[in-house]
Amino acid sequence: MRVLSQQKGAVLVVSLIVLLVLTLIGVSAARTVLLEEKMTFASRDAKVALEVAEALVRQGEQYIDGISTTGEFGDQNQKWLHAEGDAPDDLLAEATWTDNTSRSFTVPMKDSKGNPLSGRMYIEIAGNADKEDPADSITVGGYGQTTGGGEVKVFRIIARGQGLNDTTSRVIVSHYGKRF
Repeated sequence: MRVLSQQKGAVLVVSLIVLLVLTLIGVSAARTVLLEEKMTFASRDAKVALEVAEALVRQGEQYIDGISTTGEFGDQNQKWLHAEGDAPDDLLAEATWTDNTSRSFTVPMKDSKGNPLSGRMYIEIAGNADKEDPADSITVGGYGQTTGGGEVKVFRIIARGQGLNDTTSRVIVSHYGKRF
């Protein structure tokens, strides 16, 4: 019995220190996993917003392909269709993305709950293509399929796609030409 009474509890102290170190490692690992999960969601959200913006640009190109004149551009009833030089300059300002300057569109994509995704877009006439072969620098709808008559109008399509989170957005600026 005398051996037991001489114990000072060193094993207990060492065990508690090891347990404390293991607990700190576990808590640190859990925090790292949560941070990585947030970063993964933010990356996914940014990609979704970019895909929405790209889909909006395609819708803008389809709209341009369907028009026969540019008469609606600058019309007060079509505030998202801007005449040359009348579009907003600050693409990051919230005022740029209101009903006064742009229009909301839905895209064929849906979120995880089945709700359609959307974004905003506006189109501005950028002018006429000056080069003889505009295919070098802009996309021209139907280029190479016509005999050539008419001028090529260049349009600037600006689209802002929203991600799954309302605070995530991506803006794309594209130039598209059409021969009139």
